[in-house]
Amino acid sequence: MSTPPRTAIRKTARWAVVAFALTGVARAADPLLPPIPNVPVALPPLPAESPGIALMAPKLDDEPKPKGGPEKNPADGEKAPKKKAKEADEEKKEKETPEPKEPPPWKAWQPPGRGITLAECLAIARERQPAIRAAQYSLAASERGYLALMNIHRALELLSPDIPFRRQQALRGIAAATAEVRKAMLESVYDTTRVYYEYVRATQQEQTATGIFEQMDIFYRVAKNLVEAGVVDPRMKLDRFTLAALEAVIVKIQQLRDKASTGRKLAVAALTQAMGLDTGELVYPIATKLPVMGGTVTEEQVIDYALATRPELIQVAVLVDVTRLEVCAQDAIRRRNSVSTFASGSDVHARFLPPPVRNGEYRPGAVPPEMPGQMVGRKEDRVARAVLYSQRQDEVYRVTVSLVRLEAINAYLNWKATAQRMADAEKWFERGKRLAEESRAAAATKQDPELLVKNEALAGEAQAAYVEAVYEHLKALLTLERVTGGQVKVGFEGR
Repeated sequence: MSTPPRTAIRKTARWAVVAFALTGVARAADPLLPPIPNVPVALPPLPAESPGIALMAPKLDDEPKPKGGPEKNPADGEKAPKKKAKEADEEKKEKETPEPKEPPPWKAWQPPGRGITLAECLAIARERQPAIRAAQYSLAASERGYLALMNIHRALELLSPDIPFRRQQALRGIAAATAEVRKAMLESVYDTTRVYYEYVRATQQEQTATGIFEQMDIFYRVAKNLVEAGVVDPRMKLDRFTLAALEAVIVKIQQLRDKASTGRKLAVAALTQAMGLDTGELVYPIATKLPVMGGTVTEEQVIDYALATRPELIQVAVLVDVTRLEVCAQDAIRRRNSVSTFASGSDVHARFLPPPVRNGEYRPGAVPPEMPGQMVGRKEDRVARAVLYSQRQDEVYRVTVSLVRLEAINAYLNWKATAQRMADAEKWFERGKRLAEESRAAAATKQDPELLVKNEALAGEAQAAYVEAVYEHLKALLTLERVTGGQVKVGFEGR
């Protein structure tokens, strides 16, 4: 048998390579492969630079004002009469100005540092929160990786024909990193605003509990003096059992006040962490009352905003494109048995949504993406495997879309429920306040301390419930803002 000429061998090898390539393309274009999802999502713009905020301590009305300059010697001649006249004016002002009252007991623990507004807190967090800065560094690294691929000489593409596809993958990686920065900013706004108003909530609760405590303490001392003095009045329902009931109420209110006081301290520590401040920089919220927010939005709007702007969806959609480009990259390389994938240079297991929870509470979770760092085998085998991972990523995208939609519906329904609870709590608070006022007015005639104590406690409980309902409504609004990617903008003062 004669040996075939070298030209025939070359032709046979060339046709074999073409056959392998066609096989890989055919598998890549499998009719069972779902179409690429159409996700026209505009990436959120990042601010060019964060504004510098000059933090100023609030000037309190009862802050002592500095006196005049250094004292002059009377031997200075003409300056002495001016000094005497100035001192006389100051003495006159001091007599006219009433002495400052002692701060109420609920302000006994005053946080160190300076008061700060919500707008200043958000500006500082935008500049100094480590999570935001870490995401920005990741974005810069992605941009640097793309530039590195662009700087590769064109001649090297003959040795690595997958480089054009790697450039496209790197470009989409920049989009995913940009979405991660946006996500970190949204989470920072939620965290900072929530702990800011958590401090305000605890302050109001402590103030309410202290007011009731002081009122109950007055009732208790008066009743105790009457019982110890042996005053017997058939019209007055007063005995040692009444004192025991008063003591129980006072202890319960004292516990609520202590809990609120602890909550204030924890909120200050949480706010410092949310803003990314050092331990030596001490601030506390300057607001004293929770804002009662209004506004309307429909369920359809919330769902549409969430599906259009959520950073998690942008990241998953980017990964769909990247895995499809991996099929093309594997198909471009012919004579290698081991080819690196995009996962060898990036973390595909970045978190998108929380994991599932099934321990008593049911909450579905996201399916994590998957891609090995190496593809081994012949080209057609590598391409077929890449197609399967691409199909899997399509399912990851569908799961994420359904979870974002479910989260949007849950946030909307929770907001509606908290708005209704806040309205009901307001009515209850007004009713309890009227009952307490009527009991105080009728205390002298009815002489029923138990009824008075009961209505005072009812009014305090209603006020505490109203403050709690307002806080829950604020949290629901913040969740709406986060779930919709910032499209539902909560108009807090100063933002």
